[in-house]
Amino acid sequence: MAVSAGLMAAPAAALAGTPTISESFSPDSIPLTGTATLTFTIANPDGSLHSVSFDDSLPSGLQVAVGSVGTTCATGVASSGGASDVAFTDLALTDTSCTVSATVQGVQAGAWANPVTVTVDGTPTPVTASIDVVAPPSISLAFGTSLLGLDGITPLTVTITNPNPSFALTGVSFTDSLPAGLVISGQSAPTNSCGGTLTAVAGTDSLGLSGGDLAPGTCTVSAAIVATATGTLTDTTTQVLSNEGAGGNAASTALSVIGAPTVTLSAPAPGRVYTFGQKVPAAFSCAEDPNGPGVASCQGTVASGSLIATGKAGTHSFTVTAISRDGGVASHTVFYSVAPDNRFTVSRPVVHPDGSIGLVIKLPGPGRVTVLEKLPGAQFVFARATASARAAGKLHLIIRPTARGRRAVQHGHGLRVSTTVGYTPKGGAQRTTRLRFRIAQG
Repeated sequence: MAVSAGLMAAPAAALAGTPTISESFSPDSIPLTGTATLTFTIANPDGSLHSVSFDDSLPSGLQVAVGSVGTTCATGVASSGGASDVAFTDLALTDTSCTVSATVQGVQAGAWANPVTVTVDGTPTPVTASIDVVAPPSISLAFGTSLLGLDGITPLTVTITNPNPSFALTGVSFTDSLPAGLVISGQSAPTNSCGGTLTAVAGTDSLGLSGGDLAPGTCTVSAAIVATATGTLTDTTTQVLSNEGAGGNAASTALSVIGAPTVTLSAPAPGRVYTFGQKVPAAFSCAEDPNGPGVASCQGTVASGSLIATGKAGTHSFTVTAISRDGGVASHTVFYSVAPDNRFTVSRPVVHPDGSIGLVIKLPGPGRVTVLEKLPGAQFVFARATASARAAGKLHLIIRPTARGRRAVQHGHGLRVSTTVGYTPKGGAQRTTRLRFRIAQG
């Protein structure tokens, strides 16, 4: 940074051999809280006796380091009258050349001139020098949102500020190693208004800038970030650096990543086979992630507590969908089956004297019918019949007794017959019913 160093020679009217005074800072640009050496150089060409003194009240941006004021002048006395004061007195200067120096620290950013009036043999002589005190850059972080769903994407913006009103900063740099659970997304290209080189590779967890140039004011770098894990994730950068202003602050910010809502579905049970017309109440619930904003909707094929569909044979699906207030969606589907309808009715039997019976069976669909008749206590089948139905409707059957059954009718008196009627629907399970009747001899 360009600064001016003051050099003061004796006035034109001064006699040859009058001491001359010059003032300088080294270096002439320092970072805030950095130090420089302030030097007054006194030249006394003829080595004659002279009186030299000054009292330097430093500008507000500079302070004297304690114990740093000194002089090489043989008889002079240099001192600090306080944190902002450098004083020198030599009433018998005979050195041909000597110096008064002090270590000064930059305590406030700015371009600071240090005018001093030096008295030489009673004549006031002004000298001056300037130094730049450069404040470091500052950095801040901001996500596009404070709450993000798992696998969601949000911009991460890094803002760098040069607080110096008149100095540009060069070599601006920082590194941001993203916390576990966040990576750079390839959804959109990163942006950079800070100059230099931006590093932000999709799929990695590192964002950084090197060699940036920043005039007074601010600049930004930004990249899209995708969340790969849930939780409260805190992102922290390194200290932001510059060539002139040294190191500034580190920035930190947090992002809460929440999972999708969850669905718990206990009825209908997956893979379960229900009987036709069975009364099965649906049972399910939805829950939000602990850090989430809550569930906005939890809906199933029917409401929880309502009966699921079991009035049609075959495979059925049941779906529950949960939607959170931030738009997160979770859905759970199960498949269950309903067995074919095996409910049937049997008319009152028509009993014939020869032991034959007539039945009318009303069936809900195609299937197979079996009829088995036995006499209580007997070890043989009294009558047996099978029949098939191709469609729903009434099936008329005449079940005739076996040979042993006919003989039992001939020799028996008022036989009691136990009849089991079974119906097995196509693709379904058998259902049975029992009938009891009496055969009277004709």
